Amino acid sequence: MVTKAIARSARAAITFIIATLLIYSAIVGSLVYQGFDDAEERAEMSAIAAAKAVKIHAGWIVEVAAQALRRMDSALGPGVQPNDGSTLSGVRDALEGLPASAKAYIVAADGHTLYTTDPNFVDLDIRDREYFSDPAAGKPFFTSSLLISRLDGSEIFAFSRRLERKGVFIGVAIISFDAALLKDLLDSLDLGTDSTISIVRSDGMLVARYPPADAPLDLSQYVLFTELLPRSDFGIYTNKSPLDGVKRIVSYQSVPGTDLIALASVGTAEVIGRFWHRVWVFLVFVIPTIIGLALSAIWIIRLLQKDGRRHEELRAALATNTMLFREIHHRVKNNMQSMQSLVRMQNLPETVKTDIQLRFAAMSTVHEHMYNRDAYAALDAPAFIASIAQTLVQAYGSFAKLTLDIDPLLINHERATPLALLINEVVTNALKYADPAKPDVSISISLKHLPGDMAKLVIADNGPGFDPAHNRPGMGTKIIKGMVMQLGGSHSYAFDGGTVFSADIRIG
Repeated sequence: MVTKAIARSARAAITFIIATLLIYSAIVGSLVYQGFDDAEERAEMSAIAAAKAVKIHAGWIVEVAAQALRRMDSALGPGVQPNDGSTLSGVRDALEGLPASAKAYIVAADGHTLYTTDPNFVDLDIRDREYFSDPAAGKPFFTSSLLISRLDGSEIFAFSRRLERKGVFIGVAIISFDAALLKDLLDSLDLGTDSTISIVRSDGMLVARYPPADAPLDLSQYVLFTELLPRSDFGIYTNKSPLDGVKRIVSYQSVPGTDLIALASVGTAEVIGRFWHRVWVFLVFVIPTIIGLALSAIWIIRLLQKDGRRHEELRAALATNTMLFREIHHRVKNNMQSMQSLVRMQNLPETVKTDIQLRFAAMSTVHEHMYNRDAYAALDAPAFIASIAQTLVQAYGSFAKLTLDIDPLLINHERATPLALLINEVVTNALKYADPAKPDVSISISLKHLPGDMAKLVIADNGPGFDPAHNRPGMGTKIIKGMVMQLGGSHSYAFDGGTVFSADIRIG
């Protein structure tokens, strides 16, 4: 019999080990799954914030470029006058506040460059470039796609303005920017090694990107332009980059007042890599815990087996001694039967029943109400007292107006139960004896901080009041006195249009 019990205990221990491992596996799996979702969500939020920054930056570039082009137009004067010193000075002044990489050009209608701030300038015919041909065709302001400079091979993009005098086209004002100006912005965003930021034209042509693109790129057939932008001016998606094939989380934002779209992306491989790094750090703590539990369970099984062997030895010893104790056992059995017969012959009274159970039932209700909350933490006084008072008003079905003025104090967990019982008893009395015919029944509760860890509790109502000198003290009065004593304070009553209960109590 004992052997079977030991076997059952061993099986129970093994079941416990397996159940523990399964529970831990489920917990770890749930945490990993939640952690993965959180990592993706953080990456998406980073991409969205970065796209907003790129949108602001792109809007700023367009605005300062447009202003600089207007100043260049104004500096040119009423006619085309090449090699004029004041005009060149005005062109240079127009670039004030722009990035150092910005260069200005004024090109005549015949393609000849009249003025430039580029120290390495070589006069080339640019009439085949869109930033010249589109303004020449009548477009007032033009934003170029990504360009490869024919002077030094660098990646640039440009803004141009049509120049007219008396309705006649006389040339184009141009400002170019080095695409690498996005580098400082990307570095400040701290998105990770696989991240990128880009500016794209609404027709799908790439304007600027960092890290740099190998060549100009047409993205008009990319999912961003075929599906997403037609539905919304902003959003987020995950896809492989058409430039390098890297899978990224991409956020896009249309730049208001322009034909540009700002993009920021975070590499999913890096996001997943950081996530798995955190998982391994987590497992470094979890795995030893699981191993410790398994070893503890094995130790318990061995103890059970050792205990089983001891039981077998004791059973053998008991079998040996059974013969020796049989006669003694027979005599004790007979004596016990005699004693039982004597007891049954006695006429004993029944225990008197009292109503204490009802009082305990009431106390249990209060206790249950208090400890449905975390009684081992410091409680927030405004929320704690509001919960008690509102629950009492609802329980009595009262229409009394409840006014609370509670300082933002913390109540020590050792003080929470007596404070709750004190408020419960005083507010209950106010509700119980309120005049039901009075339409404006009101109860106010205030708790104000006093020096040290003391506070003043005041509970007032506009009820009929009572005379404590002639009022027979009942259980409620005893509870109030007892709770105030537990709170290390003192209390008093006053009557001013109702009952005012005041107590200085310790809450810390």
